[in-house]
Amino acid sequence: MNLRTLALCAAVAASFAFGSVQAKEPVEPQPATPLTYVNPAYHKITPDVAKKMMESEKVVILDVRTPEEVKTDGYIKGSVNVPLDQLKPGVKLEAAPDLNQKILVHCKSGVRAEKASKILVETGYKNVYNFYGTLQWPFGLTK
Repeated sequence: MNLRTLALCAAVAASFAFGSVQAKEPVEPQPATPLTYVNPAYHKITPDVAKKMMESEKVVILDVRTPEEVKTDGYIKGSVNVPLDQLKPGVKLEAAPDLNQKILVHCKSGVRAEKASKILVETGYKNVYNFYGTLQWPFGLTK
């Protein structure tokens, strides 16, 4: 191994060790903060995958933005608005009483959707999908 290759390997290893290399999400724009939650019941999916699930499966679409955001920006057709601050660990969603129900969660960028997903998983939901937010949703919003 030559000196240049060795220096490059050391730089890459250092960047991982100090956390300066972050995994890029498969959407644009990127969420404001990194999405780091990991659990077997939690999945991050692209808006394209979410749209296909909405068209072919029985899913609950959960919008965790504020009512003001929904009114101002519009909403994804078929979604249920339960703001993040109203979700409580241990409390089932009225729209999804079955803990095995597939729940597609979104906000504006994906950050609050991840926080909401964590609460849902803590509640016992087994199939929670964060599909980021309205910023990344290319299929239009209803007003």
